[in-house]
Amino acid sequence: MEKSNINPGSLGIYFAGLTAKERSVFDRVLAFNATHGLASHVCTDSGSAKLIITSDDAIAGIEAGSEQTILIVVNQIDTDQKHLQVKRPLLITRVMNALSDAIKKAQTNQSETITKNKTVNEKKTETATQSETIATKAPENTQQAGHHALVIDDSAAIRKQLELELRDAGITADFAESGEQALEKVAEGEYDLIFLDIIMPGIDGYETCKQMRATSEYKKTPIIMLSGKTSPLDEVQGVIAGATTYLTKPVKSVMLQETLNRVTKWLDNFSETENKKDSALA
Repeated sequence: MEKSNINPGSLGIYFAGLTAKERSVFDRVLAFNATHGLASHVCTDSGSAKLIITSDDAIAGIEAGSEQTILIVVNQIDTDQKHLQVKRPLLITRVMNALSDAIKKAQTNQSETITKNKTVNEKKTETATQSETIATKAPENTQQAGHHALVIDDSAAIRKQLELELRDAGITADFAESGEQALEKVAEGEYDLIFLDIIMPGIDGYETCKQMRATSEYKKTPIIMLSGKTSPLDEVQGVIAGATTYLTKPVKSVMLQETLNRVTKWLDNFSETENKKDSALA
């Protein structure tokens, strides 16, 4: 892929030492991620990648920087290994979970690097403009417009928790207690992201998700499924239904905020891309 065609928010991934069969499993998961807003591209050299996926046989030949994340395909998990690992055989659900952790870590490292660079640049700018007046130094407002969410859960406690968490993140929310109510709301309003419980009275979360995905307005909307179950089969069912990602209840604040950061970053990038398209057509 040419550099000019790479999305600025895309995560660079470098593969080394995997068999064709192993690589195909990762390619399938990455292709699925791409349909749900997690953009990535394959790098031809390790130096330009933020995530390196390699095998236990090839790791010795990998020279990675401190800001790069490494995921190793292994026959046996080594608790002393400092890098992330995924055990053979490479089942789809196993790779999905391992790759999700690796991408989160790589994105965190990337965000920290951007923040450090931004801080350095801000300090340089501040030094260069000390002689200017306060009026000329007024900071530019770069805050994105707030997002609007729909929370679907029959538990009042969960709805209240998400209301508070979303409010802290600057996200407004509407609420529904069943799949039927949710479908009515999405037909009447517009939502940037959706939290969807699986077990509810009436139609369950899987069917609700399928019906939402069947509409053109919600084909790409991030849908975060909520469930008290932890079985990989439940996650696969969610993926088949069209869920973007999966959170286990009771929802931990740290996990929720990480998910919100990732989803809102994609929403902002997507909105910026659409605006550029509209400007080009104008």
